[in-house]
Amino acid sequence: MPTVEARLTSLEERMDEQERLRIVHDQELSDIFLKLKAQDGLLQSLSTTQSEHTVTLAKHTATLAKHTATLAKHTATLAKHTEMLEDHTVRLTRLEADMGHVKAGVQKIVGMLDTLIEQDGDR
Repeated sequence: MPTVEARLTSLEERMDEQERLRIVHDQELSDIFLKLKAQDGLLQSLSTTQSEHTVTLAKHTATLAKHTATLAKHTATLAKHTEMLEDHTVRLTRLEADMGHVKAGVQKIVGMLDTLIEQDGDR
C-alpha cells in the first residue's frame, strides 16, 4: 500500500495535470471565441455589403427600365420617320419623272418658238 506521502505526491501531480489541461482548454475556448468573433464581424460586413449592393441593383434596375421605355419610344419614332422617308422617296421619284416631262415639253416649246422666229426672220 502506498504511503500517505506517495499518495499526496500522486494527487499533486494529477492536480497539476488537471490544471494544465484546464489552461489548455481555456486557451482553446478563447481561440474559438476570437475566431467566432472575427467570423461574426465578417458576416456583419458581408450583410452590410449585400444590402448596399441590393440598393444599388434596385437603382440600376429602375434606370434600366427607364432606358428601356425611352428606347421603345425612340424605336417607334424611328419607325415613323422611316415610313415618312419611304413616302418622300416615292414622291420625289414621281416629281423627278414629272420634271423630266416638263423639261421635254419646255424644250419642245423652245424648239417651236425657234422655228417660228426663223420663219418670221425669213420673211
